[in-house]
Amino acid sequence: MTTEPIAEDPMRVLVHDLRNLLAVIVQYCELIPDETDDAEAVKADVKEIRDAAERAVALTEKIPRTPKQSS
Repeated sequence: MTTEPIAEDPMRVLVHDLRNLLAVIVQYCELIPDETDDAEAVKADVKEIRDAAERAVALTEKIPRTPKQSS
């Protein structure tokens, strides 16, 4: 018996990836208040937040656009 790979819904994959990136952003934001005495740790956290946000922005380019409706 051969099993064929199940085709994943591209929108579900996109939403999953976007949620993962948002979770990274939230988690690093939660770390910052505990590291205010360590400037290098805060800089590293901010870099992770920025990197995740940039990847999230790039993912939004994969969201299908709907044509504008004329009124």
